[in-house]
Amino acid sequence: MFDPQEAREAVLGGARIVDSEDPRSALGNIKPQAIMDISDAVLNYTRDQEVQLSTNIGEDQLLFRRTDSGHAVEKSPYEIAGKASQAALGVAVSMGTRVHPCNIIKVGLDGMHLPVLGDVLTEVVRTLNRTEQFSHSQVMSVLFAQDLALWRERRDNPLVVRELVALREFSPVTAASPVEGTIDLLDYYQYLTGPDGGPLFPERPDLEQLIEAGVLPEWSDTTRVKINEPFPHSEFGITPAERTDREAIKNMVDATAAAGADGIMLDTSILFKVARVGLVDTTEPTGGDGPSMVDFNRFDVTGTGPDALVRAGILSVEDIRFFVDYCHYRGVEANLAGSLQSHQAQQLWRLVPEIDQVSTRGGGSAILLDPSRPPAQDDPVASRRDQVMMRQLVRGLVPPEQGGYLWLPEKMRSVDGVDEAVARLRQSFPDIGSVFWADPYGRLTPVQPRVPESGTLTAVLRQADLGDGDRPVEVAAP
Repeated sequence: MFDPQEAREAVLGGARIVDSEDPRSALGNIKPQAIMDISDAVLNYTRDQEVQLSTNIGEDQLLFRRTDSGHAVEKSPYEIAGKASQAALGVAVSMGTRVHPCNIIKVGLDGMHLPVLGDVLTEVVRTLNRTEQFSHSQVMSVLFAQDLALWRERRDNPLVVRELVALREFSPVTAASPVEGTIDLLDYYQYLTGPDGGPLFPERPDLEQLIEAGVLPEWSDTTRVKINEPFPHSEFGITPAERTDREAIKNMVDATAAAGADGIMLDTSILFKVARVGLVDTTEPTGGDGPSMVDFNRFDVTGTGPDALVRAGILSVEDIRFFVDYCHYRGVEANLAGSLQSHQAQQLWRLVPEIDQVSTRGGGSAILLDPSRPPAQDDPVASRRDQVMMRQLVRGLVPPEQGGYLWLPEKMRSVDGVDEAVARLRQSFPDIGSVFWADPYGRLTPVQPRVPESGTLTAVLRQADLGDGDRPVEVAAP
């Protein structure tokens, strides 16, 4: 959540943990006063169940410092652990204990060697435990799952590049650097935004203007930059594999438990989110035994033509089940994130009911309509930075015992095969009673069950579903 209204929407949607982050930044880092505003909003709002607060301390600001020449120099393990503990105290103070005595501090560990990340976690846990006010705070490590082969396939896609430019996910180079693997910012200047979210440059800038606006450092002698790359697991002793596997999961869970932390979140970095690669791979196995997920990822397409991106995932249901089981074996909580969608969450709650928590932003947000202005006639285009949390979409993530339902992006509606997939979903999970289409503005309409004969079908939408009271809705049968 980024502001009090988003926090209220989350609570009304059934969220049990309200996480503070800034979607305009790659790491989600958020100002302390914004965390306090979100805490006040939750405290002042009526809720049926207890709600915890959480905030992350990003790893990027902990790992490196910049020299005057702009080069990144890795900090010492002692300094990394110290900075992490100071940041943890800061966000703990910002969240306070008025909403809940046991709030959650998430610690990003991407790009750290196993011994270093163990020291960082241990220092954070011991520091918080020594305080009088925050000794009950929970510490949660964060592992970014990755599939480097998928990343290489998608990193040069224009849709990916322009969004990463908007997020400033690039590094400056010198004129002497090889051109291969770099892009010219002048080709993407229209995607650079200012603090207000508007265009930073009305016209094509030059190098001097890019430096003056803070887009490039003072030492830059070229407008070319290099898109940032993921930190490979193999370089940090997590696993030799290019894709997050069970060895990586085991090593991270072991490090989390050994440090005395309370839980671990599997997430994906901003690089993978922008490339439309989430945590959950919904590909249906051929000839497998037992229930599996119905694959809706394949219907979720962004863009058209050769640049179109189909949503992909990293971990299978069996990988996720291993993660949850091993977490509980080591005595820590299991949290799933990574661009989690409603159709993934509702199936996972049923296939792996032992999951402790799921987290998402993209799966609970949509474009906010200004009711004082007529809606745009063309198709809306928005990044994760332009969307806000909405209660009816959040409800699509909560577990079934809390009244969760399933919604699908409306853009899937015209894709061949989606009707058959919905029918298989209802057959595989008959307790999923309510399924909706969600348009880009978060407005829900019920998915119509196929009816063999012409006529009408009357469906009753519960108050728990849409929040507007019981009412009959008449829809034309196909």
